[in-house]
Amino acid sequence: MYHIKLLLTLAFILLAPHTFAQEPPQNPFPPASFEGIVIQADPLEVKSVSGEVRQFLSPDRQGPAQAPAIRPKSGDLVALTYEPTPKGNILKEEIRITGATIVGTIKEIATDMSWLIVRTRNLDKPESEVNVPLQTSTQFQPLVSAMRPGDGIQATYIRSGGINATDGINSVKSLEWQSKSVGRAARWWSLIGAMIALYILAYVFTKGHPTELFLGTDNRYSSSKFQTVLWFSLVISAYIAIVSHRIFAAGWSYVGGVDIPPNLLILSGISVLSFTAAKAITVGKVEKATAEGRTDMKANADTPRVLDLVNDDSNHTDLGDFQMVAITLLAAIIYAISAVEFMDHIEFRRVVTMPDVDATLLSIFGLGQAAYLGKKAAGD
Repeated sequence: MYHIKLLLTLAFILLAPHTFAQEPPQNPFPPASFEGIVIQADPLEVKSVSGEVRQFLSPDRQGPAQAPAIRPKSGDLVALTYEPTPKGNILKEEIRITGATIVGTIKEIATDMSWLIVRTRNLDKPESEVNVPLQTSTQFQPLVSAMRPGDGIQATYIRSGGINATDGINSVKSLEWQSKSVGRAARWWSLIGAMIALYILAYVFTKGHPTELFLGTDNRYSSSKFQTVLWFSLVISAYIAIVSHRIFAAGWSYVGGVDIPPNLLILSGISVLSFTAAKAITVGKVEKATAEGRTDMKANADTPRVLDLVNDDSNHTDLGDFQMVAITLLAAIIYAISAVEFMDHIEFRRVVTMPDVDATLLSIFGLGQAAYLGKKAAGD
């Protein structure tokens, strides 16, 4: 009996620590890793290639703050380890700089889009140009195919053998055009300012009577002339505003280089065609009336009025004129908004394309012009 008690006592002594022992507490915030491009050094903000932006805080230290061994700068590609806490993302280890960002203009692009050479300036010798070759993977080749020599770009890359290696291949990790944001008020004022400049020019050339640009020979405002003048003024003003912002953002080397898209070209052509066709129809009717001996086919108005744009010769509202003017105003408003939004970010590209009009608006505009011409040709 004594031996049994002794054995039970020994067993209890051996097993008790394992039975009542508590497991060490687990860290509720396990360390995590993150890789991206530094967009701000203090406080540290890093943007991943996918576009996610995170802010990181230095760990709390006893005594004076100690400077990190490696201090990243804006544009560096970094890899770091952090601990997510309620106070924020706390850095756990020293930051590793794995790549760098280059800002410059494209000098040359390989025919297979796998390489491009970027021309930049050496910070130590600003008068000297530095050509940096960059290798692009297949995921960047569609973007590279849209680029041209002379475009201003910003590329983040890593170098085989380390970022400080003298030799190695520079592989692109992020690639985009340089761009500059423009405030909404500045965009609207640039468009309005261009239209005011055109108005002043018309005022000078018409000797103080710019409305004569859409005044008919019968002393009435012409709907076909009005829509041509309005659309021409808007498109030219948008072009002037876009070019102005390109010059202010990227310099005089980016003057011009603004293409017109297909639908916008077609819509502008329809506007001009409607004006010339309406003029031809009117001239034809006058010649026919003269041949038939009718000399007072259409009486001149005493004074031009705004309602002439939607009224017929009898001063009655005309459906053909009304729908053409309404559609033209709608198209002008929509395109003005599109042009202003297009100038939100001015990209440093040698050639850009003006905002296009959608197929629906183009179709409605074309049908409206066709209805107007059909009405005009069928009328007396």
